[in-house]
Amino acid sequence: MLEQDILIVAKKAAGLAPVSTSRTRRHRSALFLAELMAWHGKSLGELLAVLSAEFGEYHYGRVDLDVKPGQKEKAIAHFSNAKMDRILDLPVVRREDMDGIKVYLGDVGWVMVRASGTENLCEFIAKRRSPRPRAAFSKL
Repeated sequence: MLEQDILIVAKKAAGLAPVSTSRTRRHRSALFLAELMAWHGKSLGELLAVLSAEFGEYHYGRVDLDVKPGQKEKAIAHFSNAKMDRILDLPVVRREDMDGIKVYLGDVGWVMVRASGTENLCEFIAKRRSPRPRAAFSKL
């Protein structure tokens, strides 16, 4: 008898996980996206074009850094520090701490720092509303 929803995770550390756990959030998002594509009968590119037309463009960048033990915790603590009110002359307007630390930079976009739970790896992800501040974001 099924007592809770489960998700089969297929990646390096495959296994079964309750759908409610935060570690499976990205996998649920991928499944939800596949369902949206099937429901609307559109490709991913077509769905992105519709979203961009309605809400504006977003530009994405990601860097994964191999770090020494303890460094990923220091990076999370650094970006969590409320005293840090600017990044690259951009104002920090708020933070979220779900699955990492996401720092919103005015109306420009956001930067997220996420520590891997299984490797000495720290992910830096940035999304911005226009391609113009790309050079500044790449310095992160």
